Amino acid sequence: MPELAFETWDVFTDRKFAGNPLAVVMDARGLDGEEMQAIAREFNLSETSFVLPPEDGAHTARVRIFTPSYEMPYAGHPTVGTAIAIAKARGFDGELTLELNAGLFPVNVNFGDAAAYGEFQNPNLPRETGPAPTPEAIEAALSLAGGALDRDAHRPRCIGAGVDYICAHGDLETVRKAHLNSAAFEALGLDQIVGVYLYARGGDAVDADYHVRMFAPGAGVSEDPATGSAAAALPGQIALSENLADGTHRWVVEQGVEMGRPSRIIATVETAGGAVKSVRIGGNAVRMQEGRITV
Repeated sequence: MPELAFETWDVFTDRKFAGNPLAVVMDARGLDGEEMQAIAREFNLSETSFVLPPEDGAHTARVRIFTPSYEMPYAGHPTVGTAIAIAKARGFDGELTLELNAGLFPVNVNFGDAAAYGEFQNPNLPRETGPAPTPEAIEAALSLAGGALDRDAHRPRCIGAGVDYICAHGDLETVRKAHLNSAAFEALGLDQIVGVYLYARGGDAVDADYHVRMFAPGAGVSEDPATGSAAAALPGQIALSENLADGTHRWVVEQGVEMGRPSRIIATVETAGGAVKSVRIGGNAVRMQEGRITV
C-alpha cells in the first residue's frame, strides 16, 4: 500500500501549539478527490492541503484544500502554510504561485525571522454576494441576547472574496460570549456559505484592530482558530459599513483566543474612492510534525 509524506504546521502564529493547525500532503499525485476527502476527515483539522504538480509549468504547484466535510475553493491558513511548506522543502524563499480552485495566488515567503512568514495576494476582491440572515436569527444561532448585533451600518452581510461568509458585528463582550446553538445555526440555511464571522473592534493584543471568531459547523468545524479567507472578506464589510480613507490600511486581526489557540492575521488593504482595490493576507507559521500516512 502506498505511503504519503505529510507535515503539520501551526499557521498564523510564531509559536507552537497556537494558531490554526494544517496538514499538508506533500505529493498527492495518484489521489482522487474521494481519497483526499477521506484523508482530510482522518486528520480532522480545519483544513488539509494536497500538493500536486502545476497545470502550468510557470507556476509552483497546484493545491487542493479540504475541510473534514468538503473541498474549498481556497482557504487562508492552508494557502500560507502550504506555500511555506513547499518553500522549505525545496530550499528557497521569495514568491511562489499556487494554482487554487479560486484562481492563481501569488504568495511571498520569508524565512528571515524566527518563524517563517507568508503573505498571499487574493485575486478575488471582497464584495457583497447575496442576502444575509436576520440579526435575530444569527443571535439565536450563536446564543446571543436579542439586540447584541449591529443592525445599522455594520449590519450582517454576506461577503465573499473567493469564499462567502456572513459578517456580523458586535462589541468585544458580545463576540467573546458567543457559542453555538446547533439547531438554530442549522436553521440559518447557509447553503454555499462557509460560516458566520463575528468581529469587534480592538482585542487582547495592544495593537489588535479586530477581534474575530468564525463558526462553521457545516464544514465540520464548530469554531475555527484562524480564518484567512474570512479576514480577506472583512475589508468588503468594513468598506460597506464606514468610510475608508484612500491608501494602505494594515489591520491586525486576532482570532482563536477563546479556543486557547491565539492567532494573528495581518490584512493589508489598498483602497481608492472608498472601494477595496487589493487585499493581502499574511502571517507566520511553525512546523510541528512530519510523518507518513498509508492509503
